[in-house]
Amino acid sequence: MKRKFLMILLSAFLFSCGNSEKKGNEASSSDEVPACCKNKGNEATSSDNVPECCKNKGMEMLFPSEVSAKGDSYLDKEVAVRGFVKKVCCSGNKCFLADDDEAEKTLTMMANEETGKYNKELKGKSVKFVGVVKENRITKEMIAAEEAKQAEEAAKSNQNCDNGQGEVKEEKGHKHCGKNKDYSKMKKWMEENKKDYYPVYYVEVKNFEVMD
Repeated sequence: MKRKFLMILLSAFLFSCGNSEKKGNEASSSDEVPACCKNKGNEATSSDNVPECCKNKGMEMLFPSEVSAKGDSYLDKEVAVRGFVKKVCCSGNKCFLADDDEAEKTLTMMANEETGKYNKELKGKSVKFVGVVKENRITKEMIAAEEAKQAEEAAKSNQNCDNGQGEVKEEKGHKHCGKNKDYSKMKKWMEENKKDYYPVYYVEVKNFEVMD
């Protein structure tokens, strides 16, 4: 009888220890995320009806600039990013997230079938996104080809722009005289880091929530 009682106590102890490590369904990796946190068939229309286990407990909240600066550390990992939506693409397939309304650098947040297209009213809102960090590589060859193309176009359009001010010559049929993109920072980064490509990070969004 005494032996049976000890076995019961031991079982209870082991069971309680197992639960204490992940209290409230907190997961230590994306593989351990509870099924309800996948948001399949469990989409929330507001923070009020998000299941408790789906509130990303224990997940570090990042700023867009942190993801852009340390993207290699977060690559292919699920992250939570909060920021200010500076612009929503006219297609609704992506939006651009900054640290705040005054920041110029943005992080691209890609929509998908699960999230649906972004509404234009999202612009100017503080929004929390959850998704997976991905990488787009701009190679040396791509930059060289683009610079050659820009040089060719510049030679043809110089006659249509006044002395560098970029005013439009409507009679030539040009709507604008845009500035060429400067790739010098990308090339410098590749040289310093001994890479043949420049990484541009973005997030494939799984779900998002307007914070204000």
